[in-house]
Amino acid sequence: MKLAAYLEQTGTTLQAFGERLGVSHTTVLRWATGQAVPRGRGRMEALARATQGAVTAADFFPDAEVSVPSGLAESQAPFAAEAKSLGLDAAAIAAKAVQDAIRAERARRWLAENAEAIEAWNRWTESNELPLAEYRMF
Repeated sequence: MKLAAYLEQTGTTLQAFGERLGVSHTTVLRWATGQAVPRGRGRMEALARATQGAVTAADFFPDAEVSVPSGLAESQAPFAAEAKSLGLDAAAIAAKAVQDAIRAERARRWLAENAEAIEAWNRWTESNELPLAEYRMF
């Protein structure tokens, strides 16, 4: 998907998208109107993450060779090639999956660490009602 189509489809302003990437809105405007995104400094990776994989390097560099995105094992190269042919950004998808796994593990650990306090609160509310329950309007 081209960047302009993504911005229009999601209703994202140039200013808001530029802030997300740490670039000016005029830079986003140039990219949306077809100017190439610099290959260095991780711009394409940041762009793919910011658009959740909707905009990929192939949108700006259609002749780019298929390579395994950093962080993917060699055994996943066929998947990376197929993902690219379908317009998907395998690295962004992998990064999102890792972020989701981290978030889930942190939540699981927090619940485990605080299980005793949660149970104590539940026991207290069962025997004492909720604090200020008499003032609740629902």
